[in-house]
Amino acid sequence: MLKNWKNKIIAFSVTTLFLFSGQAFAQSQAEEWKKVANEVNEEQDKALENVAGMEKYIKMDMDSLKKELADLKQEDDQAERDLQKLVKDFEKLLAVEKQHIKDLENEQQEIDDIEGTVRAVVKDAISKARDNPITVEHPERIEILDQIKSSKRFPGMDWIKTLVDFYFQEMEESAKIIKRTGEFVGPDGKLTTGEIVRIGRFTTYYRLTDGSVGFLTPEADGRRLVAVTGDAPSHMLKSINEYFEGQTEVAPVDLSNGAFFVQLSKTDTLVDQFNAGGIFMWPILIVGALGILLGIERFIVLSTKSKASDKVMDHIKSMANQGNWQEAKNFCSSKSRIPTCQMLEGAIENVGHTQEVLENSLQEAILRQVPKLERFLPTIALFAVISPLLGLLGTVTGMITTFKVLMEVGTSNAGMLAGGISEALLTTKFGLVVAVPLMIIHHFLKSQVDGIINDMEEKGTSFAITLIKQGDKEA
Repeated sequence: MLKNWKNKIIAFSVTTLFLFSGQAFAQSQAEEWKKVANEVNEEQDKALENVAGMEKYIKMDMDSLKKELADLKQEDDQAERDLQKLVKDFEKLLAVEKQHIKDLENEQQEIDDIEGTVRAVVKDAISKARDNPITVEHPERIEILDQIKSSKRFPGMDWIKTLVDFYFQEMEESAKIIKRTGEFVGPDGKLTTGEIVRIGRFTTYYRLTDGSVGFLTPEADGRRLVAVTGDAPSHMLKSINEYFEGQTEVAPVDLSNGAFFVQLSKTDTLVDQFNAGGIFMWPILIVGALGILLGIERFIVLSTKSKASDKVMDHIKSMANQGNWQEAKNFCSSKSRIPTCQMLEGAIENVGHTQEVLENSLQEAILRQVPKLERFLPTIALFAVISPLLGLLGTVTGMITTFKVLMEVGTSNAGMLAGGISEALLTTKFGLVVAVPLMIIHHFLKSQVDGIINDMEEKGTSFAITLIKQGDKEA
């Protein structure tokens, strides 16, 4: 860059020299030339000084820029390292966040499990409190449990303490024998007052002023006692009376609380069982009724049919041997109640043809008779299969309903569970009751049809042989 400046200055100087030289030559060549040369030298020296100063400043600027560039590169590297560190810290924070979310979900699941367990225990406690003679003496506990069940908030320690107190009270009261005077619904259905003895939570007796004794059972909500109306054994009633009188310290205990005798005293009619079975009893009833009607129809029809006796066959063969084919055909037509004769009627029409044609005509005649004989038999068999399946479907539906109810009231009430299952099984019972007779009817009718078909095949073969022999003789 410095050389370029020098060349420019020299060129400028030479040009200027020529100019001044031309002028000086015209005026004063020697003096002017020297003067011009000195001026050119001075200008050249100043230009060189300026160029040196510019080079110095440029160098200083370049060093400054290089230093700033190095500083910027160092700052950029540091910023890159800081960024990488921040990225790693961010990834660590994301991992920590995911772990916290996972832990929170696990804790939430545990909380849900705890809440579900506590609410299930509440339902079980309500089920124990109902249908319980202890609740009659402590009716407030059923109200507390109902409030807990209907509450929407998360179960706290107060809930758990209430449940613990309930079960401790249940255990304590189950070990007690309480004698008191109180109100209950008597055998006549009216509210009365009498002596009451409660043995734990299983057995409760009463004695009226007239000396009659019996069992007491709580109502469904557990708020009132009701006299059991069944007939208990006399020796048990005597033992209860002796216990009231203090003549013995041994008290009879009935774990069913008298319910066993109530059940024995109940006599459910077929209509009651049908109504208890639910909606699926109706299709089973319809299937059974249709099956029986079809069975009766087939029985009547098949009763009018009979096998061809040897006497009838001998008469037909006799006419065949004599060649009286029209007479034989008319005789078979008159025996419309004998399927074998109807079959032979068709075979007589093919007399004179080959043995193969004759046999095919007999087989065709049998095939024409079979559908008439087996009519409705497959339908009866189908009804016999469908009815227990409908019963099973009703049972499964009833069981689903029973378990839905148990989810609400708990599982401690075995009586409710057994009662629901018992009602659900009624459809299966009714389905089997319908299926078994239908299967017997189908078997009976099928055996009759098979007997008639076998008779047709046997007599048809015998008649074919007779026709073949007759054809040989004529030949």
